Amino acid sequence: MIASPPPGFQPFGVTDGFIGHNGPYFWRKGEDGLYEFGFQTDARHGNPNGVLHGGAVLAFLDTILGHAVVFQARKKCATVSLDSRFIGTAAPGAWVSGRTTLRKLTRSFAFVDAEAYEGDKLLVASTAIFRIFDA
Repeated sequence: MIASPPPGFQPFGVTDGFIGHNGPYFWRKGEDGLYEFGFQTDARHGNPNGVLHGGAVLAFLDTILGHAVVFQARKKCATVSLDSRFIGTAAPGAWVSGRTTLRKLTRSFAFVDAEAYEGDKLLVASTAIFRIFDA
């Protein structure tokens, strides 16, 4: 189990509500200029099969997908759809990292992808649509 996040990671700004319960989440800006996110899993993220519960990883991806939209659009948003494919598994105690890719941003919608990893192993790949709000 990682006692602290990998080098360069700093706490994600939101720590209340479900994000605080599932996290804490962390972020850093990579050398390539892209943001990377991560969180330290533990026993509460596991399922009866001894691996991470898909809901814990999906909640992380939904959060970082929304963050990518807010960062680019500078407006609040909400998830319309989240399509995910579970590729691999990891045991509780793993450091899970994620990256997002904004595919298209319109006045009302954002189309964005994300992937979650344990090290180099792909765990989940997601595609999402977010509604962007004017106010």
